[in-house]
Amino acid sequence: MRYIFTATAGRSGQNYFSDLLRRHVPGSLVCFEEPQVRPILPRPLDSYERRFRRRFVETHELLGRGKVLEAFVAQDGAALARMAARRLAWIERQIARAGADCYIDVSKYFIRGLHLPLTKMLPGTTLIRLLRDPIRNMRSFLNRGKNIYLDNNRPDAAVNCLQLDPGALSRGEFYLWAWCEVYLRAQALLESGDVVSLVDIRTEELTDVVSMTRHLKALNLAHTPLSTQGSMNDNVAQGFGATVVSREDIATFDKFRDRLPAEIRRRLAYFDSYDARAVHTSGHGSAV
Repeated sequence: MRYIFTATAGRSGQNYFSDLLRRHVPGSLVCFEEPQVRPILPRPLDSYERRFRRRFVETHELLGRGKVLEAFVAQDGAALARMAARRLAWIERQIARAGADCYIDVSKYFIRGLHLPLTKMLPGTTLIRLLRDPIRNMRSFLNRGKNIYLDNNRPDAAVNCLQLDPGALSRGEFYLWAWCEVYLRAQALLESGDVVSLVDIRTEELTDVVSMTRHLKALNLAHTPLSTQGSMNDNVAQGFGATVVSREDIATFDKFRDRLPAEIRRRLAYFDSYDARAVHTSGHGSAV
């Protein structure tokens, strides 16, 4: 049985990626941010059902947030191990029902705490680092106006790979910190030996058949001939603003990058050839 997990900041094409895998990788069970809550009751009762089920059924902890974030920050390995065991039991039930020989977890929650015990419980795990352009990623989150601490711990937590004072960060810089922190946690898993391989996939590659064929080969995933379909821009579909980068967004990135210690910048290989102004020149700021 193979286990493949995803490390991503979110807003990086996870839904699109999951759909591509489901259509083209036979024998795999692809779970996109599961367990999801699918309410049975009509509105407005569905919101109460959702809260109840996130507390007692498809819990925040089973998903990979809630008390998982608290235990991760407290470095409470025993609590994380208990929650990871429940998560793994849920995964194994889904695998048995599907009769799958490969489990692929596409979720922004894995790398928020459960990554530590799960990779030790499952030796031989492969990790996909799903990377979106950091400035577009920041802008997409800002457009949604979400509570930034719902899915993230504080940037100054001692457990972080990158520790920064949250009081000195703008809202946009917080999301840039989260992007970097996810990148660094994935790198740390590889260097520790807790995952056997790390494959980087950039969001812009998801709609490129040649690139995705190469990535699936690197992941050793047999697949049918690939095809692309649909759009990744669910912000617009859900009534949020399009992800268009402004000069102010680029300035925010420059300010944030200047904060990074030299040692951290050396570990962020993505930034080695990343020229924000060249990438986001006029005419190239369309929504992604």
